[in-house]
Amino acid sequence: MSDSDYFGFELVFKSVEQSIQTKSDVLIAVVHWYLIKNSFRNVGLGDDKTLSDSEEKSELLPEGWNNNPHSYALRYVNNGQLYILHGIDSEGTMIVNLLQVKTLNVSNTTFQIDTTVKALKGSISTLVPEVATVLDRVRRELLVPVFESNKKDGETQTKKEPEKTERVDVRPANPLLVGPRFGPGSVGSDPLGVGSVGRGDLDPFGRGGGMIFEPPGGFNPLANLRRPGPSGIVPGARFDPFGPTVGTNPRAFRNPGPDPDHLPPPGYDDMFM
Repeated sequence: MSDSDYFGFELVFKSVEQSIQTKSDVLIAVVHWYLIKNSFRNVGLGDDKTLSDSEEKSELLPEGWNNNPHSYALRYVNNGQLYILHGIDSEGTMIVNLLQVKTLNVSNTTFQIDTTVKALKGSISTLVPEVATVLDRVRRELLVPVFESNKKDGETQTKKEPEKTERVDVRPANPLLVGPRFGPGSVGSDPLGVGSVGRGDLDPFGRGGGMIFEPPGGFNPLANLRRPGPSGIVPGARFDPFGPTVGTNPRAFRNPGPDPDHLPPPGYDDMFM
């Protein structure tokens, strides 16, 4: 940082130089100047959390600011908001925290006093050789957290609630009002119509066939000879015997000729036959 970055510190320090007693006094004077540089104004001593319009705002440290050994409490105002700066020298470690009274947001930072402050008089670089590092920590650890918290709190309060979406209640369709499950040519279709067996007996609208299974296009005698089991009968379905004649009903087909079950076994002699 250039000398211009420390503009104003000399005047602030000169106003309290005669009262400086310890290295912790020097460190608090540096933090005070940095707050003034960032638009803070001092409004007195203590930790009173009320602020009146009659309080005088100053760039200088108030009288008696270092009367309490190793303990500091200073009040500041920034943009109409009250802040309280506390500093405690605890066995050579300076603990500094900044409280924003309205939101109760608080930040803190610590410094080793003997390694940070090297003199009680002189220029700022003589007093605090690593002043650039010290001020950067004050900015990042003391000021930024408080102001970032204020910003987030404001965004949270103004954030709109997510819009509620209306839930659509989808109820299962009535199976009695839905068409066949399989269509012609579809994957998993039922070309023989097995799935419709007995549907007419259960469907109050009379759709589909009854318990007698009939392949599409009627019975084909040649196809029935190649189909295992009783011709055109689904296992477990009701079986209505066909008529004995051929030609009167093409669906009632039976092979002509004597039924082999009616012939006597070989060598059987029955006088009544």
